[in-house]
Formats: sequence, C-alpha cells, structure tokens
Amino acid sequence: MRAYVKQIAKARPELDARVSARADVVGSMIGLKKRAGHITGEVGICYFVRKKIPKSKLTPRQRVPSRVRSNHGYIVTDVVEWPQMEQQRATSVPTILKDGQSQGALTCFARSKAGLSGLTCAHCLEGPDGNAATPTTISYYDFPVRKWILAGPSTFAVYSPGPNLPGNFGYIDCGLFDLHDDALYTRASSAYPVRPVVDLYSLVGKLLIGISALRPSGFPDPARYAKVVGVEQYAIDGLADIVLDVEPPGTFRGDSGILWMTKDGRAAGIHCRGENMPVMQGSTRTTAMMAKRACTFLNIELLVD
Repeated sequence: MRAYVKQIAKARPELDARVSARADVVGSMIGLKKRAGHITGEVGICYFVRKKIPKSKLTPRQRVPSRVRSNHGYIVTDVVEWPQMEQQRATSVPTILKDGQSQGALTCFARSKAGLSGLTCAHCLEGPDGNAATPTTISYYDFPVRKWILAGPSTFAVYSPGPNLPGNFGYIDCGLFDLHDDALYTRASSAYPVRPVVDLYSLVGKLLIGISALRPSGFPDPARYAKVVGVEQYAIDGLADIVLDVEPPGTFRGDSGILWMTKDGRAAGIHCRGENMPVMQGSTRTTAMMAKRACTFLNIELLVD
C-alpha cells in the first residue's frame, strides 16, 4: 500500500488543481474512502466540503467525480464534510499539565544534549502571556493526592500552523519543559527510547494507540484507539500530517499532547486538534503532527516509561 500511496501523492497536485473548482471544495487529504458510512480499504483522495449536497442538486460540472484519471491510472475519490477544528487544550478542568493559562497532556519524556525534559504541544506552554517562546512555569496534576505539583519551567517550543521548510507539510506544535520534580525526573531516567515512524505514507489504514505519560483520568481505559484515515491533510483551518478516526469516547479538551503509537511500539504522532464540540462531548475526528517532526525540530530522542 505504501508504494500506491506514494503514487497518489505524486499525482495529487495536478488532480487537486482540477477538482478544486468543484462545488465548495475547501481542501483534501490522501485517505481511505468511505461507503455507506463505513471505512473501506480503498486509498484515494478525499475532498473536503463544508456541507455535503446530494448529487441530484449539483450539475455534472459541480460534482466531484468518483474517480479521476492521472498518469498513474485511475484514483478513487471521496467527498467528506470537514468539521471546524480546534486545539484541544483545556482552560478550566484539571487534566495533566498546566502553564497558568491552559492545560494539556504530557506526551512523553525526551532526551537531548541538555539532558532530560518533558514534551508536550507548544500551545500548552504559552503561559499567561500567550507566547510559547517565553519561559513559563509548568505544573502537573497528581490525581492520587489531588493537587498540582511544580514540574519546572518551559525551555523551548516551536509552533507554526503550516509549512516553512521544504518537505514540511503539516504544522509544527511541540515544546520542552524541565523536570525539577524528583518523581518525574526519576521516571524519565528509567524510561526507554522509542523509534519514531519515518514514513508518513506507511501509516494509512494503521491502528494507533493514544497514551499520555501521566495517563489521562476519567475513563475505565486510559488509552485511546484510533485509525489513520488520512495523511497530508489541508483545509481552511490549516495543515496536518495525520488524520484519525478515534473510537468513542473520542478525545477532549485537555488531550492536546497525547502520543499516538503503533502496535509495534513506534511513535507515530502527537495529538493537537479535534472537532469543536460541546463541553464533555468527545471528538472522533482528530489531527496530529508526526512525532518524527518533533524529534527533528527539537533535536531530541523520545522516551516512554
């Protein structure tokens, strides 16, 4: 499948240019086609619209064809309603980390030339001034004792909603903070390294497990399960490496930073965004940044205990 996905990626720019003039197309991704609401094993190009309109109400020129011809043969298409997305940080309920302004999850630990650190989304390290580039105090919630404990100051973060380097398709949203807390530092010291997924296209159709190094609370099973339904997504709300369909209850505000891992123990992505949903209602459509991107931009090795 990986080779076929790469063929689609080569043909996609031309096909996107052809299809973008169709009715209300606002973006696309390389992804799995749905039939009658069920995900199939067919890989093609999924085109996003704000609202799906019955074919009977569209002229032939407005319709997205069910398959398009390219130099690599015919490629199937799908039409998908793209929801309004948001960063899934919390501002009121205790989750895992907080920076004095918003909260998210501890992705995992990290090792760099500077030593051991905690890793999470950059937008969870912004602090009261709303600037991830300035240091801010990070705390974590200890559920057994029900209190916030100082973890340490943020040290470095990178955030960009879109590409700013060749080969950088998705957003960058990751940052580090020091581990002044003895309990966290001890855990990081004994954590083991995990390999990041290098080939984005190899993830299409894969099942992933979402975890936090501090284990999200509130559900019988703290892990989340999801299927990669698309890669290299772009829409009116920006870009993303990975698009996931998450099993119920989905993801919630405060889950920004969850680490998505493959079944064979590789780090696939760092969760950042979900659908804009009512409070306490989970999002089943989410997007993530490749974990490899965090390793590259922060020059770190990922550690999981």
